[in-house]
Amino acid sequence: MYSRLFVPIFAIIAVVVGVRYHLMLASETSYANARYQKDAGELVAHLRKTLAPALATPDRGSLDTTLSTALLLNPDLSAARLDFAGGHLEALRSVPAVPDYPGWFTRFSTITPFNRTIHLGNATLALSFEPTLPLMQVWRTIYQQAIISVVNVTVIYTLLGLIIFANKRMLRRLADATNRFQSGDHDVRLPISGTLEARMLASTFNNMAQRVQALVHKLQQSQNDLSAQLTRTLLAQQQLQVEKDRIEVTLASIGDAVITTDLTGGIETINEVAQQLTGWSEARARGMQLHQVFVLANNFGQHSLLKSMKAIYAGGEMVKVGNQSLRNRMGQTSTVEYTANAIRTPQGEVQGSVLVFRDVTERRQLMQQISWQSNHDILTGLPNRTALAQRFEQEVERAREHGHLLAVCLFDLDHFQHVNQSLGQAVGDEILKQAASRLHDFAGQRHYVARLGGDEFVLLLPELNDRAAIEYAMGKLMAALARDYVCDGEAVSMSASVGIAVYTGNDISADSLLRHADQALYQAKITGRNRHHFFDADLDEQVRTHHNRRTEVRAAVRANELALYYQPKLDMRKGRIIGMEALLRWEHPLRGTISPGDFLPIVEHSDVIVDIGEWVLREALRQLESWRAFDADWVISVNIAARHFQRHDFVERLKGILAEFPDVPPHMLELEILESSALSDISHVRSIMLDCQALGISFALDDFGTGYSSMSYLKRLPADVLKIDQSFVRNMLVDRDDLHLVSAVIGLARSFGLGVIAEGVETIEHGAMLMRLGCDLVQGYGIARPMPADDVLAWVASFDTATVWQAAASLPPIMSLHDNSAAGGTSQMALI
Repeated sequence: MYSRLFVPIFAIIAVVVGVRYHLMLASETSYANARYQKDAGELVAHLRKTLAPALATPDRGSLDTTLSTALLLNPDLSAARLDFAGGHLEALRSVPAVPDYPGWFTRFSTITPFNRTIHLGNATLALSFEPTLPLMQVWRTIYQQAIISVVNVTVIYTLLGLIIFANKRMLRRLADATNRFQSGDHDVRLPISGTLEARMLASTFNNMAQRVQALVHKLQQSQNDLSAQLTRTLLAQQQLQVEKDRIEVTLASIGDAVITTDLTGGIETINEVAQQLTGWSEARARGMQLHQVFVLANNFGQHSLLKSMKAIYAGGEMVKVGNQSLRNRMGQTSTVEYTANAIRTPQGEVQGSVLVFRDVTERRQLMQQISWQSNHDILTGLPNRTALAQRFEQEVERAREHGHLLAVCLFDLDHFQHVNQSLGQAVGDEILKQAASRLHDFAGQRHYVARLGGDEFVLLLPELNDRAAIEYAMGKLMAALARDYVCDGEAVSMSASVGIAVYTGNDISADSLLRHADQALYQAKITGRNRHHFFDADLDEQVRTHHNRRTEVRAAVRANELALYYQPKLDMRKGRIIGMEALLRWEHPLRGTISPGDFLPIVEHSDVIVDIGEWVLREALRQLESWRAFDADWVISVNIAARHFQRHDFVERLKGILAEFPDVPPHMLELEILESSALSDISHVRSIMLDCQALGISFALDDFGTGYSSMSYLKRLPADVLKIDQSFVRNMLVDRDDLHLVSAVIGLARSFGLGVIAEGVETIEHGAMLMRLGCDLVQGYGIARPMPADDVLAWVASFDTATVWQAAASLPPIMSLHDNSAAGGTSQMALI
């Protein structure tokens, strides 16, 4: 049997190894191919940047050096050929890499040679890549794992062989000993050695042989002393003994406790389970009265047992009783249920009784635990929502009858989700338990606290006289919740917000009170957190209106009523459009086109803003995909809301969206974020920005200068572009302070090596002044208003760069705004 297992075991190993190496080959090939393609892309970007200045001259020596250096930068590059106005250059790898993998291995790999052609103005660069090194990397990994697998299989089969050998040796010894025993050698014994199974089998055989040998000796002695009649009597006794042994073995093998008695109540047999539950051994219990061994802890139960057994001895029916406390010989109690019935002859005559009982203590405790868990929160031990509902109705009814105030306080820990994600769920659970403990200690016997779920708790404060008492209680409780939470020796700062609804005897349900407390909690959150807020009926109407409008916006997203308008971005010095900014509009079926300022603030604190943001990203990338045939260098800017941008899965979901548009390079997408988006957690925002920039995406700080800008803030955020707010640009020709602000932002961007673009350019004079200040990139109504996507290409075809901007490009830059020679006042500044 063991030998036959080798074939299916080998088949299983073969299937597992096959699947493993198939997946490993796919994984390693995918990784190597991605690295292969990435290195090629980085080399292309490097050559595009390096060759551009040399082609402008052109410098043949520099070009030749650059091509030769490319072979050193990328070992996969086999040849580089450059055709330009000055001639043709080639760089070929003289000694190609020698593959250390067999030739057949290439048939299993998807990594193939490829060529790339790059157009650099009038020049053309052709690159050829050979995947020898990536294939070598994949082969080494597969080869190493194959050696490990061979060793593992060898070890497995060696161990199986040892097991088979040990079992065969054990069975051979057993067969030999059995044959000798059957032949009359009753002294034969197996050596107790080898594996645990072998020792157990040897012990069992030896015990059997010893017992049989003793029995044989006894029979031999009896045969010598007794006559034929005694022999028949002995055989009858042996048969009775076998039957008795069978009964005893049966009683011992069942899981329930069994006691049998005679008609006087004396115990005849008691199995092992019954001995364990009662504490009485069989030798001591046999002959004792049943009620002396099976002792029920209460007098009523004991009296009922005696009465039931008396009826059974008289021929009564079976009795079944549950949930009785059994006291054992040591005084310990357990919960049992028992069944008592008569033992009858085939003729129906009662010969005694049988009592069957089992320990149900664990089951009863489990039922009690289930009952407790149905009304309590497992993590904190506080009452849950179900228990709260029962107590809530009682407190409302009591307050209505006695005319007392009842305060319903809904607690929510501030920024708990962020702490839970950054420090781990174990820390979050510990904070919840400590917060629950503080609430429970405050509640005591008079008040009532429950956990609704997550980080929300409810506290009922009954029998209060006035609002001042509530204020006093909240002050103490808020101070208690604001103390540091110690988790694994580390102090975690945490505060709480509270919404309070007060029952004053009016006709209102408990659900409505809880809803009012929730609305008050929302107001406490949006007004700064770490505070309490009382429910206000007038504010409730505003909240409902806000909720209805939020629902309307959510429905607009699902109904596909949103649209994107595009505003061009202009490089004034070069006189060309460099990209577009995607601007959201709501095409309302009744109210027409609605600007984002009229509906985005309604949903900016909900997950609806995330759905909108992802829709905008997909729509902008889809539009850019169609525009790449017109101009492959356009970059589209998309505004990202703070709530959307700071989600823990933002980067992963962005990768998924980019994967839907493989023809759009990630560097053609620019994300615009407000300065205020990073204030709550600048480290988290920086991490997200770096992850996105690793994909090739760039960042612009929108409305720069209107928030909490600082040098430290700008240094820590890895932005690529600063956008000057239109409020400064629009008035800079008439307001010298705004002009200074614009100049300062441009200088700040230049100092940090960042790009800068100005919004709100409405006139040619604005553009001319910005060029002299050092800002060439602009957007605004002076160039074009936001327009639907269908109108963009027609507008670009008809766009004519203003000649005054071109003239201003030739003027020297303004070095100092404090030099009166540059301007005699802002309104009189010479532009050209």
